[in-house]
Amino acid sequence: MRLVKNHIQLLSLLSILLLSGIVSCVKKDFDEPPTGGEPVSVTPNTTLAELKTLHLTKGGFDKITEDLIIGGQVVMDDRSGNYYKTLVIQDATGGIEIKFNDGYLYNQFPVGRTMYIYCKDLLLTDYNGLTQLTGSLIFENGVPNDVGITESQVRSKVVKGAITAPPAPKVVGVNQVTDAMISTLIKFENVQFVYCDAGRTYADAVTQYSLNRTLEDCNGKEILLRSSGFADFASATTPTGNGTLVGVLGKFGSTYQMYIRNTDDVNMTGSRCGASGGGVPGTLTDISAVRNLFTGTTTTAPNGLKIKGTVISDRLNNNLNARNLYIQDGTAGIVVRFLANHCFELGDEIEVNISNQEISEFNGLRQINNVPLENALILSSGNTVEPRKATVAEINANFDAWESTLVRIVNATITGGSTLSGSKTISDGTGTIVLFTASGAGFASVPVPAGAVTLTGIVTDFNLKEIALRNAGDIQQ
Repeated sequence: MRLVKNHIQLLSLLSILLLSGIVSCVKKDFDEPPTGGEPVSVTPNTTLAELKTLHLTKGGFDKITEDLIIGGQVVMDDRSGNYYKTLVIQDATGGIEIKFNDGYLYNQFPVGRTMYIYCKDLLLTDYNGLTQLTGSLIFENGVPNDVGITESQVRSKVVKGAITAPPAPKVVGVNQVTDAMISTLIKFENVQFVYCDAGRTYADAVTQYSLNRTLEDCNGKEILLRSSGFADFASATTPTGNGTLVGVLGKFGSTYQMYIRNTDDVNMTGSRCGASGGGVPGTLTDISAVRNLFTGTTTTAPNGLKIKGTVISDRLNNNLNARNLYIQDGTAGIVVRFLANHCFELGDEIEVNISNQEISEFNGLRQINNVPLENALILSSGNTVEPRKATVAEINANFDAWESTLVRIVNATITGGSTLSGSKTISDGTGTIVLFTASGAGFASVPVPAGAVTLTGIVTDFNLKEIALRNAGDIQQ
């Protein structure tokens, strides 16, 4: 019995060791990243530039009938989500987008992987002029459409080579990009996001909409950066400084577009063109001090001044001129009127260079007038300003000091019409003041609420004391 028992124990031990070895081997194979690639002896017989010339039918599909072999190194994969089921490969002559039927391509074909493709029976097509290599053609309701390279085609047509450092990007100027650089890695130096796109999210991560942001060089030459709402950096904000950007060049119709792989491709920590410290030039001063420069007649701000504050007006709801915004700091508020329609949002903290700018009044409302858009820079977004809780009597008594700042009135009633459009009267038992809503405001047709409300608005002036709402949410019952 002892021998049998020992024999059973020995077999059990051997089984455990064997199973452990098998599990260890499987786990090791599973966890190892695809850093190598099988030794290959594939030799390309055409270049990417030559292959792209075979696409002759813009918007159509050209089947490759020759035994062509291409090779290139992955310079863009789908790891960040900025590209979907798509790789971009590059050789010494150019680059091309390759469309696949499946995603998570970076697991097998990460940036740096050399890959070879047997192209016969694959298709060349384009997306609004951008040449792509894809798998096959189907018809949906009689309309031709392409299918990306399938898993089966990958097994028979794609060969993985080694992973090495991707090619160094070609350094070019914004105004030097050409069609020959499309789908290749390039680098811009001394560039920055234009003021209206600095400090903004790369894309809309909430709706997952793709967005374009504009880059510029120090000569004002511009190019678009396009980012997917599905990218894992969609909610990250663009830098406000100047520096470098690396990405893959694309084109949509006649418009060049850049695509980054992740935010490591963006390094903009230097001073903006003509600015210092990554902000706008000038010595920071309080808004209250700027207001005090106006003593009854139009004047000019001294050289070398800037202000900083939070935008308290809501341009999206159109209750003010599109060139105007209200900005408030801890001391006061003022209207900034730009030379063109601006793009600054409610809650943006901005700096504005007011050096030698006009300080005047328009129908009683104090303003910094005719400011170039490039004089303003977004520092951050999503900020809030706590409204000053006040009675109507207090607002009327402190009107000049509180002009262009946020106030909140409780137990207020609104009378004078059925909708908010036009002039209405606010009463709270201590006095009255006009509530004015432009007819083109997004909430102009909202019914006037019955009964007492809590009302938040901007103290403003149009030859009489007024309150202006930012949006419909400024009235709470």
